Amino acid sequence: MLGWVGAGLVSLSTQAAVITVTTANNVNPGAAEISLVKALETVAEGDEIRFNIPGPGPHYLITPSGGYPEITAHGITINGYSQPGSTANSNGILAPNNAKIGIFLDSRESGGTVLNCDGYSSSESAVLAVAGATNVAVRGLGFLGRIVQSVSEQDPALYFVAFANKASGGHVSGCWMGVDADATGLFGANAGVTGFRFRDAGVPFLTDNITLGVSVGATNAPAQFNVIAGMELPVIIEGANLRVSGNFLNVLPSGTNDVNNSLLGLPNQGVIQVGRDGSGTLIGTDGDGVNDENERNIFGGVIPETVDPVNGYRHVIEFYGGGARENVIVAGNYFGVGIDGTTRFTNGVPVISGLTGLSRVGSDFDGVSDPIEGNVIINNYPSGLFTSDVMVRDFLENAGQGAVISLRGNRLVNNFAPPVSPLRDAGFFIGGYYSKALLDVGAGVVPVLAADSDIGRLKGSVPAVDDIVYPVTLVDVYAPDAEGLGNSVPELENAFVQGSVYLGTFLEGGAADLNPEPGLFEFDVRSLGLLEGDRVTITANYSQDPVGTRNARTLTTPFSLPATLGAAVIVPPTKPGSVAIGRVGNQIRISWEGTGFNLQSAPSVSGPWSNEPSTGGSFTTDIGVERFFRLSSP
Repeated sequence: MLGWVGAGLVSLSTQAAVITVTTANNVNPGAAEISLVKALETVAEGDEIRFNIPGPGPHYLITPSGGYPEITAHGITINGYSQPGSTANSNGILAPNNAKIGIFLDSRESGGTVLNCDGYSSSESAVLAVAGATNVAVRGLGFLGRIVQSVSEQDPALYFVAFANKASGGHVSGCWMGVDADATGLFGANAGVTGFRFRDAGVPFLTDNITLGVSVGATNAPAQFNVIAGMELPVIIEGANLRVSGNFLNVLPSGTNDVNNSLLGLPNQGVIQVGRDGSGTLIGTDGDGVNDENERNIFGGVIPETVDPVNGYRHVIEFYGGGARENVIVAGNYFGVGIDGTTRFTNGVPVISGLTGLSRVGSDFDGVSDPIEGNVIINNYPSGLFTSDVMVRDFLENAGQGAVISLRGNRLVNNFAPPVSPLRDAGFFIGGYYSKALLDVGAGVVPVLAADSDIGRLKGSVPAVDDIVYPVTLVDVYAPDAEGLGNSVPELENAFVQGSVYLGTFLEGGAADLNPEPGLFEFDVRSLGLLEGDRVTITANYSQDPVGTRNARTLTTPFSLPATLGAAVIVPPTKPGSVAIGRVGNQIRISWEGTGFNLQSAPSVSGPWSNEPSTGGSFTTDIGVERFFRLSSP
């Protein structure tokens, strides 16, 4: 097998060619010149199209009236950064994009290639149409166009790159879509990148394995950042294993100026739509320890239909169509805020719609890039625009009843009721959603902080869980979002409670839990550095996997009502006067004098040690199991 693969690679490398475009004239090139039209007509499997157009750039290649030839050859690369004077971006994702694009494919006046195949229609067109080809890479190009608002066969909708007719495995990187060379001029399109289901004799083929931005293990991640702005919809892909990492989406290259089409009187359909399947979708950082900090996406804001019935939309990211949509990850992204983390964008919609299977929004806390994996999600800004009469009552919209969604480690500001709206279906949905984990949803689905919690001890309770299915309960502690606490709607009077700063995690029922009663906890939180008067909120996270598991299957509760912490009341332990061990019938009784101790046990003298549910200064256990015991001060 290895020998056969190696031989195939050698054969491909000997046949591949470099085709160099030497003119911007697509209509009447000189006899010795090669236009992009000619290059696309002659390109073969494995070839690379490069550019070397003489004269100062940038060079604008006007799209011919009939469009460019369809790309049907597998494994080709179109490399705009080969043009002299072009340079790829070198800044990290939380800095302005400084790429210099030397080649712009200009469809501001002329159209594109009509996509008259299943999945598309004669009223849709693309600047670059990938028809049936796999592993096509488009790199370092600029795309300029226009949004067609009255779509017809005479004036088709315009997409910049379209994957059609069983195309898959494409990679779009280092491109500017909808933004001119001056980094401010806007010439968007109906969509930036599309890929729709193709049916062959009724058999569906989806657009799988598309990468937009940073690829897995990229050796130069910043060079692969895309800027896609001014779009009716930047990305719509129908398929599995979509990867969107390292992009400015409806954000200008400055990183602090978004493009909100609704404010410009232009149509908008959110930012990303994933259809038909969506399993394996990654939006943001993959958390593998390679390039994680540069795999974030920066999202511009979206205005809801309640504010703009004509050009508004319902959410930022949308999953639609059938399928369980398992293993969806949205991590490390900035929503509604610029690269500086403070510049706010006009934003007022749910961040994601349509999660139906196992999903993670935030960190998995597996010990790799955990702080990077938390999203920053800032909503309902400016407050004067998003008043209670137009505010959208949801956070994760249209979540499926069977979904298992982890929401950990994020910075949340002024969002509505994460993770699932308590108002959905007149309050009936939330009970059914959590019934997969909780023993009695009628007793409540929200954890509770005790009023006597202080800066030394955090006390409270979590809803009782089916620990056969979800054996691990993790309590995440946050500083609550002050802005959300000042907001409310008549149906939700207790403010918008959510965590804006992640502080730490504690294992309920673990060795550090000083309350052995199941469902109750008392954690020593002195390590968090809290001060008297600080407020905290918590979530309970029920996991099917051990602590530290990558992409652990976890269900997160709503945030608790905040508690204000008092001064620490810690009684120091007194030295035990004596320890007695004796037999009482078929049991062993351990007793001691002194206060402030925990009795701990372990299967061996080296541990691991865990607290025992002692009462006062005594503990009783059955004869027949060998254990080691010790007294420990908290």
